[in-house]
Amino acid sequence: MLKPYLGIFIVAIGIIIFPFISSADEENCLMCHKYPGLGRFEKGKDFKAKKRIFYVNEDLFKPSYHGKLRCRNCHQGVDEIPHRNVKKVDCGQDCHLQDPSTGKKFSHNKIVSDLNESSHGRDGSRSKHKEDLPTCKYCHSNKPYQTGVTTTLATDSYLKICLECHQSDTWVNRFFKHMIYRVSKRRTSKDIINLCSSCHADYDKMDRHEIDVIVGFKDTFHGKAIQYGNEEVANCLNCHAPYDLGYSPHRIKSRKVAGSSVSPDKKIETCRQRACHPDAAESFAAGGKVHPSGAKGMLTKLAGKKNIKSAEADALFQAKVIYWINMFYKFLIAIVVGGFAIHRILDLFAVMREMKKGGH
Repeated sequence: MLKPYLGIFIVAIGIIIFPFISSADEENCLMCHKYPGLGRFEKGKDFKAKKRIFYVNEDLFKPSYHGKLRCRNCHQGVDEIPHRNVKKVDCGQDCHLQDPSTGKKFSHNKIVSDLNESSHGRDGSRSKHKEDLPTCKYCHSNKPYQTGVTTTLATDSYLKICLECHQSDTWVNRFFKHMIYRVSKRRTSKDIINLCSSCHADYDKMDRHEIDVIVGFKDTFHGKAIQYGNEEVANCLNCHAPYDLGYSPHRIKSRKVAGSSVSPDKKIETCRQRACHPDAAESFAAGGKVHPSGAKGMLTKLAGKKNIKSAEADALFQAKVIYWINMFYKFLIAIVVGGFAIHRILDLFAVMREMKKGGH
């Protein structure tokens, strides 16, 4: 029973007596958090043990977006060791920086407010299952900067121009990377689809929220093109949060909400974005689902369900039709390919028989 307290005692003595051996961070947090094994088990859902990792890789954290922040800028309640009453990180709190456009402290509060009122937020979602909704950290990771500049020569040239006026190499390098990062494409279309699909392709989760799954998107023209590396076609955000039309991923609304980029009154405007279908007729946006649920998934989801709604009945009928068409084509392909293979084998036997008759 004494082992946990002995460890805490040793760490406390180390902080008090040997501060000079601590890591380079000003608050000495990495004295403990630099060890990869640092963590603990907590009670998770359904009373299952959940492991939390408290390890911080200094080499990855320093060049990251938040690499210049002090830990206490985000983590409140870490003033004593061992930490007690640590508050959950609030991405909407005032930050350490000063917004140069207003002179006030920088804050993500507007973005957090927009998210809360969106379909993914606690206030904007119509679902009772709030625990399924994504948090800031679900989509955003504090990864190192990756600039959109293609060559080292270009990067060096621009940095030298900045250093003509700004004397701090460290500040210029970080500011330059931040600006390039903000104006560059930060995720590929495949990454965006994988991120959105991590929730929207989950049948159980979508069923709880009464939302169609998007597994059928990969079978559409857009999905196929993206699978083969085409970045010119639309991904999830190009339609559900088009920046060109003043929308944002933090303000995504249901298609049933007026003003949503995919609502009936706005859908054609979304399709006519300058990079997509600028000459599309009104009827272009009047089609069916852009990302169908998939026949197999729909059959599985509605199998044995009672009191099926009319819309679900239509979807189930379509799913059955698509399912049997797919099965027919698979059977037809198997017959054709199998028949061809049998024909070639019989032909080979015939040739060998004729060769034996001829004495060759």
